[in-house]
Amino acid sequence: MGFPRPRKERAPARLKPLARAVSTRSAGRRSPARVVPRVRPAWPPDARRACARSRSTSQCLSMHDLRVIPDSVWWAEPTATFPTFEGEMDAEVLIVGGGITGICLAYTLADQGASVALLDAGPLAGGASGRNAGFLMVAPAEPYNEQIALWGRPGAKAVLECGRRSHQRVRALIEAHGIACDYRANGSLRLTRTEEEAEDIRASLAALKSDGFPMLELPLSHAVPPHAVERFTASFVTLEDGELHPVWFLHALAAEAGRKGARLFGGSAVTGAAWRGGVWEARTERGIARARTLVLATNAWTPRLCPALTPLIAPRRGQMVATAPLAREVAPRPTYAHWGYHYWRQTADGRLLMGGWRELDPDGETGFDAVTTEPIQAAIERGLSELVPEGTTIERRWAGIMAFARDGRPLVGWLDAEHHLALCGGYTGHGLAMAPACALDLADLLAWRKAPGISTFDPSRFAELRQARDGVTALGVAAE
Repeated sequence: MGFPRPRKERAPARLKPLARAVSTRSAGRRSPARVVPRVRPAWPPDARRACARSRSTSQCLSMHDLRVIPDSVWWAEPTATFPTFEGEMDAEVLIVGGGITGICLAYTLADQGASVALLDAGPLAGGASGRNAGFLMVAPAEPYNEQIALWGRPGAKAVLECGRRSHQRVRALIEAHGIACDYRANGSLRLTRTEEEAEDIRASLAALKSDGFPMLELPLSHAVPPHAVERFTASFVTLEDGELHPVWFLHALAAEAGRKGARLFGGSAVTGAAWRGGVWEARTERGIARARTLVLATNAWTPRLCPALTPLIAPRRGQMVATAPLAREVAPRPTYAHWGYHYWRQTADGRLLMGGWRELDPDGETGFDAVTTEPIQAAIERGLSELVPEGTTIERRWAGIMAFARDGRPLVGWLDAEHHLALCGGYTGHGLAMAPACALDLADLLAWRKAPGISTFDPSRFAELRQARDGVTALGVAAE
């Protein structure tokens, strides 16, 4: 597999990232509030006050604390382990970050014959990739018409196509390697709590159908248990969506990448990296890794290594719970409600997973503290009571940190093509649904092949990066 050579060895036109920047109207002047759906609280006002009071008692989880095994339900059973990096090594491509982006990219590159290494601060899939709900959903939470207003029709359709291709990629990998990960192509459900929300979705149905992504309205009686019908105003189904056990899938895929020659290491935080003598030199506590091409697949943590990305990628916390197995089915499909702020699914063994409600405390749910808070957990418990009014036992509570991009779309492509520095992240809460396709396309871009699927995700759409991208030669501690 051919990877980038120095600029003097290539024609300038081949060095430019293949994507075109979006207009200033759709990127530079958009505020984060235009990307996140309008906040419409569905719970008592005192919940917001309780959230504010709880912030001072939350304990910070630092980047190094990510080495701890997460409390999420996906880590309840023993999983694969990966070695800690020590010494020195050389590779064509070094990936920093071992979540769904890094593992999918490592597998793809190794499958194409590249020499690839991966370093992660904690256990592989220990960040958001192993703390999410396990949804494989084509469309983001926002109604499609809102996406079109933000990104234009081609940009909105590109996001949907990325979601579809990601699901197809995941399914193909599961089938090719016989990965046991409780995968089900059972569609997804969107429930609305108000008529306003229902009308927002109905207004998007024609455009979705026209662009090849049909969403159907269902009678509420066909979508939720009888006792919960009065809690919602409408229901919509997308038949091509699905769900899986993310840690089982990612650890199996990482093992397959290893069999293809990739070197993957956990517990190996990159403290800094610098471009020296035509290669990247990345340092951990116990070693030095060198590579011609460096890929940042650290999602929410990326601004910690590259401060230039701080205005563009913001950390957002998501909290979840898992119940004991239920005796009956209450959620046959992955489900969004309240503009995607509330979500749940039922696992193969009957456990009900539920999360979200961060709209009650948007400021408090911003940052790198991967801890649960009493007010948000109480709100989730009220959500549980809608589906299971007789009550149930909560066995696990956990939180994870997502990366929200300023305009709601991921950043995928060259951060600095001259110095072979690439970026893939900022999925705005939809990493599992978008990263597999983004990683597949990024592998093409790294090999100087066309990658039209990620053209609208090029980081150069942001003016800050157009100004900085020609001189990023140090990251993390090395950048200070």
